[in-house]
Amino acid sequence: MDLSQVDRFCDQMTDDPYWNESVWFSFSMPEQRIHGFIQYYFRPNMGMLNGGPVMWDASGLCVWNCLYYNWSHLQAAPAGAEKFRMTANNSLSVNVLEPLQRYAIGYDNEGFVLDLEWSAVGPVHELKSTTGAQQSAQKYHMEQPGRMRGIVRRDGVEYAIDCYSMRDTSYGPRVYQSASTGSYFWGIADNSAFHAIAKGAGRKQDVIGGFIWRDGKLGSLVSGTRLTDAYAAHGPRQVRFNATDQHGRHIDATAHVDDGLIFTGYTDRTVVWSLMEWDWDGMTHWGDNQEFCSSQRFRRIVRGEYVLGAEDGEKGL
Repeated sequence: MDLSQVDRFCDQMTDDPYWNESVWFSFSMPEQRIHGFIQYYFRPNMGMLNGGPVMWDASGLCVWNCLYYNWSHLQAAPAGAEKFRMTANNSLSVNVLEPLQRYAIGYDNEGFVLDLEWSAVGPVHELKSTTGAQQSAQKYHMEQPGRMRGIVRRDGVEYAIDCYSMRDTSYGPRVYQSASTGSYFWGIADNSAFHAIAKGAGRKQDVIGGFIWRDGKLGSLVSGTRLTDAYAAHGPRQVRFNATDQHGRHIDATAHVDDGLIFTGYTDRTVVWSLMEWDWDGMTHWGDNQEFCSSQRFRRIVRGEYVLGAEDGEKGL
């Protein structure tokens, strides 16, 4: 089977030690408020592979008390591995069943089992950010809406998975120029989906990339904002999203954001990773929110030294 460029390591890889080849799939059981992901990245010039599966609900929102966490650091990249054809040391396996359309995901370790298949429900969208800093963080980045089906087994208890799922993949030198603050979020329903990345430290964030897919038509976002109406302890609770795509189509959606996993896989930044329930024109779109900032900023939030949403000069962020 010939793999597309998206499904394999970049053909124009440089010798930069920070060259990064990343993969992410989401999975969830929305009615049970259980959320999870499979994420990993290669640093080919370091011979390194990081990542694995994570699953959580409200019973545990830290990496040491969530339902499952094995985002393994410092694994050696398997010999002969491709980005979507590999088995990691921690047992995570990913294989292309049909390029850009279907992927098999497996895992069996520590009493936690994944037997999943991801299938596309919409087209690939290349994220072309409007900011130089984001552009420099990766050479190529794409998202694609899909559906995840299969089973998750945890300590003998089996969960049926049949949910909407976003995936992404990227390649390029992954070196952030500054400790940025913002959000990465999305929603999917029957025959429609959206995705956005937004930057900003206050209640209002400006959209710098993303898409609308509706009625079989894909369009890149050209403008937009995300407004937070209410906060939880560590991130947004209620948000509004307004944006316009290249075809002049507009989205005006609201969402409830669950309490999220405090994800510390990247040591220089912290992500509050949450299940989201969106209302877009009266239709529920399930998705997630990844609220990211520098680890130092997050420490100050937790310690009460900064107040989420406060204006500058009022202990704000």
